[in-house]
Amino acid sequence: MEIAFKASFMLAVAAEVILAAVLVFQVWRQQRHGSTQPLVFTGGDALTGAALFGGTMTVTALLARGWSSASTMDTLLYAVTFGIVTAGLATYLRRGDKVQPAHARIAFVLPLGFGVLAGLAGV
Repeated sequence: MEIAFKASFMLAVAAEVILAAVLVFQVWRQQRHGSTQPLVFTGGDALTGAALFGGTMTVTALLARGWSSASTMDTLLYAVTFGIVTAGLATYLRRGDKVQPAHARIAFVLPLGFGVLAGLAGV
C-alpha cells in the first residue's frame, strides 16, 4: 500500500507543478491583457479537496494505529497537494462541453480514497 500511495503522490506532485505554472500564467495574462478566462482552479475547491483528504487520512490512521502515528506535517503536505490536484480536476470537469456541472463532484471522491490509502499505509 505504501508504494502505491507514494507512486500516486509523485504523480500528484507533477500535476500540482503543472497546475501552479498554468495558474501563474493565467494570472499574468489577466493582469497584462485583461483576460476574462476563469482560473485553472478555485481556492474553495482546493480547500475542500484538502479537507477531505486530510480528514480521511487522519481518521483512518488514528483508527488503524492510534495517536502515535499522527504526523501533522505529512498530513498537511499531502492534503495541500491532493487538494490542489482535486480542484484542478473539478474545474476541468466543469469546463467540458458535454459534462454536466454535477459530474465535477465526482472529483471529490479521489481525495477520500487517497486519504484512506495514506492512512492505512502509514506514510
